[in-house]
Amino acid sequence: MPCNDKLYLHPEFEPLCSLNMNTKKCFMQKPLLILKYDDKKYNLLVKKTKIKYYIMISSLKKFLMKLLIAIILLSTFYGCKQREYITQPEKFSSDAIKTLVGQAIDSNLTANNKLSNLIDYLPADTNNYNSIVVDSLVTAKDTLYFVILENESPVHNRFAVYNSALTPLLRDKSLNGNIFYKTIKASGKDFIEIDESYLSKDTLLLNRISLYSVDSSGIALSFRTHTRFSKPGNDFFQNLVEISDTLISTSINSSKRSVINKKTDNFIFDSSTGKYLSSQNLFDEFIKKEIESFDHKLIKEQIIDTTVVKDETIIDAK
Repeated sequence: MPCNDKLYLHPEFEPLCSLNMNTKKCFMQKPLLILKYDDKKYNLLVKKTKIKYYIMISSLKKFLMKLLIAIILLSTFYGCKQREYITQPEKFSSDAIKTLVGQAIDSNLTANNKLSNLIDYLPADTNNYNSIVVDSLVTAKDTLYFVILENESPVHNRFAVYNSALTPLLRDKSLNGNIFYKTIKASGKDFIEIDESYLSKDTLLLNRISLYSVDSSGIALSFRTHTRFSKPGNDFFQNLVEISDTLISTSINSSKRSVINKKTDNFIFDSSTGKYLSSQNLFDEFIKKEIESFDHKLIKEQIIDTTVVKDETIIDAK
């Protein structure tokens, strides 16, 4: 190009060309974009470029805003649809369950169905209850609710456990006589203890305890034994000395001299059954023999319940 032509470089670049006076030509030392415009043209170009980029950015922002709105609307729509089809389980309380139990006792079939048929309506004297208890035990995962029904006829006694959604976890129909309960904690384990007090052969007084272990998997009967046996002239007791993960140890005493006085027994935890079991079962075996040998003319009606353990089959109808 002629040397008298003006050369305009982009302001951000340093000039890299030199002028050869002999040839009157301008040569580039390095390849470089040379803008052959005057200041007005350059400023106009920059302005147009800025406008172009502004329009592009504005369009992109509008697109992203529309996309965000569409995502929010879709999420809201499908979230509502999901809530329409997913029904959250109803949560119950002790008061609500006690109301249901009262309704079930009064022959409300709907309430009894919610309680998984807690009440048996035959024979007709079912609703003669001495005591109705509803209580709760808070665990790491849920709140468990338990129902204890003491009936004039022991065959209608009940111990039932439900979770907070009223799903039945356990139902025990083998309880006798008057029923007492408490919750205990031993060696890091939670237990519900049920204590039954009842008569056999009109005269013999017995107490039996049941320990129901509570853990993350639910609740189960893990230990059952008699703790008291009284007959005319002597009283016998079995006391729990130790409860651990692997062992329940007991001591046996009597108010007068007897073959079982000052004996001990050990109930070892059997992981296959989840129960504490004794190879000797000294106290229950002793009671069984005492009841069998007790000679007494029966006055009250005796109930034979074949669903319970063999040494507890004879209980009084009160």
